[in-house]
Amino acid sequence: MVGDLSFAVRNLGIGILLMAGSTLSAQQGCNNTDPGNNVGDLGCVTFTYRGQPVTYTTVRTADGNIWFQQNLGSERVAESLDDEQSYGDMFQWGRWDDGHQMRNSSVISSPADNTPEGLQGSGSFITGSPAWWASNGADDKWTGTGLADVTETVGVDPCKAAGSGWKLPSQTDWGNIAQAENIISPVKAYGGNLKLPMGGYRSSSDGGFTFVGKRGYFWSSTATGIGGKYLYIGATVANVSAGAPRGQGASVRCIKTQEQLGTTDIYLKRNRVDVYPNPVKGILTLKSDSMIERVKMFNAVGQSVEALFTDNKINMNNLPSGLYMIELKLKNGEYVVKKIMKN
Repeated sequence: MVGDLSFAVRNLGIGILLMAGSTLSAQQGCNNTDPGNNVGDLGCVTFTYRGQPVTYTTVRTADGNIWFQQNLGSERVAESLDDEQSYGDMFQWGRWDDGHQMRNSSVISSPADNTPEGLQGSGSFITGSPAWWASNGADDKWTGTGLADVTETVGVDPCKAAGSGWKLPSQTDWGNIAQAENIISPVKAYGGNLKLPMGGYRSSSDGGFTFVGKRGYFWSSTATGIGGKYLYIGATVANVSAGAPRGQGASVRCIKTQEQLGTTDIYLKRNRVDVYPNPVKGILTLKSDSMIERVKMFNAVGQSVEALFTDNKINMNNLPSGLYMIELKLKNGEYVVKKIMKN
């Protein structure tokens, strides 16, 4: 209910004030401290969003980077994969914090100058045909730091409002975190350090919402010939190579990558993991730079599969032919997922 206030205390030991219908109000105790060096350590960042101060929880993840632990525009860190208060806003690719991203924003047809520079003063979600920014230039950028950077080919990165070093993740950033955090399904996406909720997407045709509470769509800053790349999380699969039209509304997460971190921040070494032979008929051998603490196996539909793991080998002799996913947890906390074909 608008105007009702509620309080939630996270393990930072800081009270977070929530206001229904808006983003997080600023935490009085947040001093923009980055998370510690351990995977899962939390921090916070305060910045201006939708014209008001907000504070978001940040987290150190298994890829060595720092991420928002909640979607841009959300009221809180997700408490379940279908937590409505964690879905946040739905951005069209290349657009910024102009109001269009709010889930109840009005819809309009595309502007006469159907590029970022044609959006000055527009705060509505663009629908219909021609689609938003339909030229789909492969060299278009979603990297600007403010309106002064807006051109025919450059939009403003909404993550840069969070301060120095923050940006939209690229397709490569999503690929690295998906592997390091074992993001292979909605359950795994929510269960990891990012706490990714399944906010669905907003249609570029009519502004309606689809797959809310069931699937996740998270923009990257990487342009494609059909629009933009995003992390797609379906019922039994996650795909960092998925692409969508730029008019589609999708969730935004923000990242501060290792190259943007100070000298006191951690630099995690990614461990190399090899599996062979692949395809395999019987015994699969695992080789890793770090000790393997745990092995899980899933079939092509995401069901857990029992297989004997001993002495860095998996006995797959009794398993049916087909595609399998091998999830390895290493001693340093890193997760690695490998696709294996059983003949």
